[in-house]
Parts: sequence; structure tokens; C-alpha cells
Amino acid sequence: MINIRYHIVSITAVFLALGIGIALGSTFLDGATVDVLNRNIADAEQRIGDAKARIAELEQQAEDAEARDDALLLLGTDRLLGGSLTDQRVLLVADQGVDDRQLDALRSVLERSGADLRGTLVLRERLASGTESDDDLAAALGLVDPTPIELRDAATEALRTALADAGTPLADDEGADDATTTTVADDGEASTTTTTAVDDEEPATGDGTEPDELRALLDRGFVDLEPGPQYADDDPLLAEGGYRYVFVGSADPEPADTDLLLALLPDDADAAALPAVIVASTQRPAEDGEEVAPTIVRRLRDDDARAKRYTTVDDLETFAGLVATTFSVADLGSVEPGHYGQADGASAVLPPSP
Repeated sequence: MINIRYHIVSITAVFLALGIGIALGSTFLDGATVDVLNRNIADAEQRIGDAKARIAELEQQAEDAEARDDALLLLGTDRLLGGSLTDQRVLLVADQGVDDRQLDALRSVLERSGADLRGTLVLRERLASGTESDDDLAAALGLVDPTPIELRDAATEALRTALADAGTPLADDEGADDATTTTVADDGEASTTTTTAVDDEEPATGDGTEPDELRALLDRGFVDLEPGPQYADDDPLLAEGGYRYVFVGSADPEPADTDLLLALLPDDADAAALPAVIVASTQRPAEDGEEVAPTIVRRLRDDDARAKRYTTVDDLETFAGLVATTFSVADLGSVEPGHYGQADGASAVLPPSP
């Protein structure tokens, strides 16, 4: 039988242990440990405060830079670029992930440069993915029961051919020369026009008819068209020669979208280079452990064959990038391809004077 003394002893032992623990614990925490903890907390709070202040400073710098670019875009474009692309046919070819604001800024600059902006051709997922079947498009391309991959490849080839046929030929390959044509008017006055031809061939002029394959791609939703300011949705596109192109890639692209843009750019010496400038906005840095798909500019610069044939601009979101793009479009065929901007592989911010 348990005696009451045992309960008293047990209870006394418990309270004694609690008292000793509290005494020792409070004495220990009141000393060096508490001081260390307080210092660590203060240091952490200071670092957090410094980081917040730095973030606020960087955000303000970014806002200031954006405001400066907007002001330059509004006030400086006409004086710097006015007339540099007068009456030049220009078509934008963009992947579906490109920021609308960047496209609007690019279109505005090209228009102020005097370009005959024909529109913006947007390549949709239906074309890029290679997972779509479409009997009407297959029929327009002359295919019978194609697989989705076969349909995508045929559609891509048809679009590339349409772009090439309507493009301004460039002195891209060895043996290509500038062709000078002298025309005598009825009043006896002579005028001279210089064009750039490939292998001494005359520039393509087109027959005034929009390619059927292009219309099928538009009608079936594989590509979309936002017409230029002087054109309507049903106006013929790529119906004549003399086009220059700006290929616009996303700053955060899907690999399939970039693959499609690259597939439209001949890299074979047997095929003339497309008269195109390749552009993208600055890509955000990857976070720890994150894999970021490279932009079309990065991939083209890493492609030895295409890097020698096409000009690139890597900072489209800046005023300098918009100026570099416009200068590069104007220079197509008159200077060697170059790489401009601020990212790896760029040789200068702006192209040199031709």
C-alpha cells in the first residue's frame, strides 16, 4: 500500500525540479545567449531593411529608365529616325508570347521612320505545336492525310517560301552583287535605282496575288494578322516583292515558338538569307536552379551558320534597342550582319554608319 509520504516526496521532487530548471534557464538566458540572440535579431532586421531599401532604389531606377525611354520614344524618334525607312515595306513576324506593349512601341517607331508597315503576323500555337490536324489546310497545301508533324512542317515551309518570294533580295552569299538600274522617262530624264540582288538575279517583284497557302493559314487560325495602319484585314499580303522583316521573339519564350521562328530563317548557303532582323527584349535572369529557355536572339547568336547571315538586337524594350532595330532594317543589304544590344554576343549598342 502506497503511503502518503511517497506522494509528498514525489510532489516535492517535481516542484524542486521545476524550480531548479527555471532558475538555471532564466540565469542562462539572461546572460550571453540572450545577448547573442538580440544581436542576431538586430542584424537580421538591419539586413532586411537594407535589402528593402535597395529593392526600392532599383525599382525607382527601373521606373526612371522606363520614363526616359518613353520620353525619347515620344520626342526623339522623328528627329533621329524620320525618313530612314520611307516607303519600305516592313512586316513584323512575332511569336505568340511577345508582350503587346513591346510590339506597340516597335510599330510606332517603324511608322515614324516612314516605313510602309504592312502588319504583324503572329504565329499561333496551332502551328508551333505540331499537334494539330486540319483537313482544309492540308488540302490547301496539297497533302493527303498528313500527320500533325507533316502538316506543321509543310505549313512552315510554305510560309517560309512566301516570305522569301516577297522579300527584298540581299547580297548575302558569295558572288552576290548590287544591281544598278537606270531608267529613262518619256521626258528624257534618267533616274538611277540601286537594288541588291543575289547571284546577279533581278529582285523578285511578285505577281500581285497573295499566296493561297498564307490565306489558308490565316483562315484556319494557324497564324493571325494585325494589319498595318493603312491596311485592312482582307488586303493581300506578301503579294509583291520588296518586303523587309522584323522577327520578334518573346523575352520568356516557349521553345516550340522559337523553333518555329528559326525554321523560317534559311541557314543553308544554297538558300538566300531572308531580309530579316531578329529581335527580342532583355531576358530576366534565371533564379536558383531555374532553367530559362533562351530567346531567339540567344539561339541565333549561338548558331554559327545563322549568326553570319542575320542581324540581331537583344534589348528591344529600350529606346536604344528600338533605334538599333530601325537602323538595322534600313541597313539590310548594305552592311554586313551584326549583333547589337547589351547581352552576350553583342558587338555594340547601335549599328555603325553604313
